[in-house]
Amino acid sequence: MATPYLDRSHHRCRGKSLDPQGLRINNLYRYRNTMNQATVFDCFCGLGGLSLGAELAFLDVVGGVDADETAVAAYARAFPDKLALHHDLLREKPRAVLREAGIERGDVDVLVGGPPCQPYSINNHQRATTDTRCKLVKSYLDFVSILQPRWLVMENVPGFASIEGGKFLEALLRALRSRRYVTEFLLLDATCFGVPQRRKRLVVLANKDREKLLQVVRELSLRQFQSVTVGEAFADLPADPAEAPSYCGKPANDFQRLMRHREPLAAQCHLNSQIGRRNLARIKHVPPGGNWRDIPRRLLPAGMKRARLSDHTTRYGRLRLDRPAFTLLTKCDPHWGCYVHPTEDRIITVREAARLQSIPDHVEFTAGLAANYRLIGNAVPPLLAKGILEQLQ
Repeated sequence: MATPYLDRSHHRCRGKSLDPQGLRINNLYRYRNTMNQATVFDCFCGLGGLSLGAELAFLDVVGGVDADETAVAAYARAFPDKLALHHDLLREKPRAVLREAGIERGDVDVLVGGPPCQPYSINNHQRATTDTRCKLVKSYLDFVSILQPRWLVMENVPGFASIEGGKFLEALLRALRSRRYVTEFLLLDATCFGVPQRRKRLVVLANKDREKLLQVVRELSLRQFQSVTVGEAFADLPADPAEAPSYCGKPANDFQRLMRHREPLAAQCHLNSQIGRRNLARIKHVPPGGNWRDIPRRLLPAGMKRARLSDHTTRYGRLRLDRPAFTLLTKCDPHWGCYVHPTEDRIITVREAARLQSIPDHVEFTAGLAANYRLIGNAVPPLLAKGILEQLQ
């Protein structure tokens, strides 16, 4: 069985991971390829949103790599028989990482990756390509050069297209073309893929066959809004996190059935951050769909008293049962976004946040609450990934 969690301290595993039959792990991937099951490797994998989408699309996940040890541990729990590689690609070369893992050219059909989005996000007032993390795009290109996969998928925030007036994105596309790939990029809305969250993402696609690529782009461009609401996402979860985390009943809709497809016994990590007395007093005034403007002025923080009514429209926001959620960020704090439960005076739980990202219930969270919210907020929604990747077959 392949070692599920490798970091630089496990030198004994270098290139020698075995499955139960004693096959080199890369040979196992080649065998699966003969069964027409495309293989996927996940750069900057985080907890594994893209890999989870690949799994839902019935692709064969090779493994993933990330610099965040907490994320890699979560990935290893989600994919116990795959490679969960802990490497900092700002310090280590992709060739060395792949050599240590025993992954060679021919082992990967689809290379996916979501480089850290913070340098490109319009919410980051210091966004710039001078951010060291922007160098991770070069690491992705190195993986491309070494593995020469058939398909490339890179996901990021829409701001990736506008930073440096579009020059950064154009440099990436030019680099892919120099490697003999045909490239396209498009903006996708996660709600069109059954994700109960308004989340727009830029997706770069590449293949060496222009017609195959254009066909995929056409199919993705035709996707229509699928109305999966917060209420539909939460209905089978206990409203009170203090209760036993057992489900309220059998799955009542397609989304719930997909989230529980591995039949977990309970809603693991249905826990939330406690809010202070002042914030509790504030959110009691906020109706479903409301925000900070519904809070009496005397209860507002000093900074919010100076804000214009048109600003910060999601702060202290309460979700609506009949609509998708707003974009999840890395911190479920009412001061920063719409994270109040639709009917309870509390912040959404880790499991509820995972549901809004379409992360299946079998994915376990064991770190602290703040770390778990961060992992979820950074993830690619698996249903968005599934919708993209199932077109590549």
